[in-house]
Amino acid sequence: MKKIGYFFFTFLPLFASIGLQFVVMLPLMGFAMLYICFSGLLSGQKLGYNELSTQFMTICSNQNFSMMISIVFAISGILIFGTWYSCQFHGNLKFPGNQLNNSKMLLGLVLLVPGLQILSSIITGFSAFFLPGWMDFYEKLMESAGFSSSPSFLLILYAVLIGPIEEELTFRGVIFSSAQKVFPFWAANIFQALLFGIFHLNPIQGIYAFFVGLVLGYVYQRSGSIWISSLLHMLYNGFGTIAGMIEIYSPLIMLLLVVISIAGLYLFHKNTSLPGVNHSADFSDM
Repeated sequence: MKKIGYFFFTFLPLFASIGLQFVVMLPLMGFAMLYICFSGLLSGQKLGYNELSTQFMTICSNQNFSMMISIVFAISGILIFGTWYSCQFHGNLKFPGNQLNNSKMLLGLVLLVPGLQILSSIITGFSAFFLPGWMDFYEKLMESAGFSSSPSFLLILYAVLIGPIEEELTFRGVIFSSAQKVFPFWAANIFQALLFGIFHLNPIQGIYAFFVGLVLGYVYQRSGSIWISSLLHMLYNGFGTIAGMIEIYSPLIMLLLVVISIAGLYLFHKNTSLPGVNHSADFSDM
């Protein structure tokens, strides 16, 4: 009976994270509306409903405004889920200085990244074949976020630095720790990766995020550090941002990158010799 309660509890961080996005978005949109109204008053203009709506939609559809919402959300999420992970599950938030001195392990992480990107590209291609309508939506979403052109500073700040930490604390931290009270490692890893895919709220991105989430869960479990999985997440997002600007996916290069990534996975596994352990605390300790 206890495990049933724990199972339903694992969904709470997902709903909390999605809800947090709306909680952050609404006041920022309110400030945007106030800015338009005060600007109109100061300039002596009388803004009608149509003009007010047009200016409001222009601001809300601006890439920098969208990124500001994402950054505020990520910072809020880091504070909330970092505290949740640390207090309820006694998660280790200490910076892993010793592990970062392990050059072979770090090299393994770096070499693993290109293969993850190739996997994501292949999955996206298959998904586009079966879900062409969703692929159009996904491409427009990426374009509106600024991934189709030279990335802005705010995009890099969110996608490469802050966003990965927030997502790791939420999914590999709180959700994975919760799921391990119910499932063995392999099932808990699948479960957290599934919720990670759902969190992205579109099938194309969600499908490849599921497979990336599996690898991130393995890296977290194997290393015992949320910072190590965060580092891999940052490298993955950073490589994807750069790869989107250049043509690197010829068949020969793809094959080479896959081989390199297999070597990276071996290096990482070989140099994290301790077996994965449950890094969360028992619910009875709450």
